[in-house]
Amino acid sequence: MLEPHTPSTIPNCTEPPPTPVEVKGDLEYEIAKILDTKIDKCQQCKLLYYVRWLGYEGTNEETSWLSADEMSHTTDLVKEFHQQYPDKPGPT
Repeated sequence: MLEPHTPSTIPNCTEPPPTPVEVKGDLEYEIAKILDTKIDKCQQCKLLYYVRWLGYEGTNEETSWLSADEMSHTTDLVKEFHQQYPDKPGPT
């Protein structure tokens, strides 16, 4: 069972980010939340999701853009995001 990452309360003492989880033989990192979407006409997969990674709070790797193709394992998060923000770009 996965548990939320709790940052250290000791100043200047940080813990390494969590390791990936193995899902069907592939290593994957867990997405905490979808923050935004955009259409990028320069990408092959034009729909991009801006995500916050679980356990990476306060690091340079806390957020990143992922193509819609890379979001197939988070269908519940995608559905929840688009229900909350129906005017944001989404799958057709």
